[in-house]
Amino acid sequence: MVKLITPQKDRIQFLDALRGIAILGILVANIYYFSGLFFMDPAEQYPWAASSWDMPFDFVLYTLVDGKFYSIFSLLFGIGCAMQYHSLQKLDHPFIPFFTRRMFWLFVIGMCHLTFIWLGDILTLYAVLGFVAMHFVHTSDKNLLKYAIILLLLPLVNDFVINHIGWNYPKYFFKMNHAVASYFDIPIREFGEVKTTNMNLYLKNEDWAVFFKTNLSNVFIRMGHLLEDGRLFKVLGIFLIGLWSGRAIVHNNLLTNTKLLRKVAVLGITIGLPICFLRTYIEFFGYELPYASTLKTLTYALGTVPLALGYAAVLALLHQKKATLFRWFEPVGKMALTNYILQSFLAIGFFYGIGLGFAGKFGAIPIFGSALLIYTLQIIGSNLWLQRFKQGPFEGLWRKLTYKK
Repeated sequence: MVKLITPQKDRIQFLDALRGIAILGILVANIYYFSGLFFMDPAEQYPWAASSWDMPFDFVLYTLVDGKFYSIFSLLFGIGCAMQYHSLQKLDHPFIPFFTRRMFWLFVIGMCHLTFIWLGDILTLYAVLGFVAMHFVHTSDKNLLKYAIILLLLPLVNDFVINHIGWNYPKYFFKMNHAVASYFDIPIREFGEVKTTNMNLYLKNEDWAVFFKTNLSNVFIRMGHLLEDGRLFKVLGIFLIGLWSGRAIVHNNLLTNTKLLRKVAVLGITIGLPICFLRTYIEFFGYELPYASTLKTLTYALGTVPLALGYAAVLALLHQKKATLFRWFEPVGKMALTNYILQSFLAIGFFYGIGLGFAGKFGAIPIFGSALLIYTLQIIGSNLWLQRFKQGPFEGLWRKLTYKK
């Protein structure tokens, strides 16, 4: 059994730091779901919020954060795939069997997270798409980028099929959620023609049995949403960009190519930021506009990934000059899997009725503050853990399962 080890001296510190920053951005985006703010009706949200600053703050934060950091995390997944392939090639060992085992156990970990803890899990999706992405490791650089662009635009076709041709295939998963929820006598809420779990009551629930039963039904909500917004195409497209980037890091010193990084930073932010601003406006105020769904899909495709790549390029340039600024993020990034799962436990413990029960009691700014508090605890915890151990507990478990030890 080949043992693929990344020695400490061979780790690229910037990638650890970028992974740690992505984990922060994912938490900031997800905290609005954990806290219940996302599930409020638009007419209810801002009279309910804690201050008059909550709405503009939420608008800006959604523009700058939503979708961008899971995109960076997806980019890093592709980079990691490319670098593992390169390492195994040097050892003359086959890549596909190794990566298949790795994705299988990530799928198992993700399914446990999705089924028992939180419906917003991304690990299961990463594992499923990882099985696909690993077959692109021999694809040429030109074709990788060509396929990536096609995949990033396919959600538009998906939206056309659902909303204009009329084949709303994701609704079957929502119906399955309704059926399971009804079987367990879980409260239902209607959204137009769709009936799904009443998330407001779910968040306030104090019964552990109801919590786990609702999680089982919520798995189908997750599947429906992933299909509805074309997330499978988006993430796979970003994986392919990550494969290209990983090759460029290994063979062409991408992280020191200042000219290319500056070009990506300028184009990504110049193109992405205005389009993401428009997407936020439609999301907040234009939900009753004709073709609102199509417009959101279009602005996501054209804005989110360019802005995410722009962020990554800016951070790479900044790391070249001020690497010490990134030291706080490196331990969190080294334990990204552990910290991602731990965020669910901490946020559920703080907001849900089975925990402290603060769901629905804060506006956007205090909710953002709670995300920073959780992340600060993760910085401290990651530093303390790595002083005694080489990797995080879930990283260690994943590694042992992969190598059958």
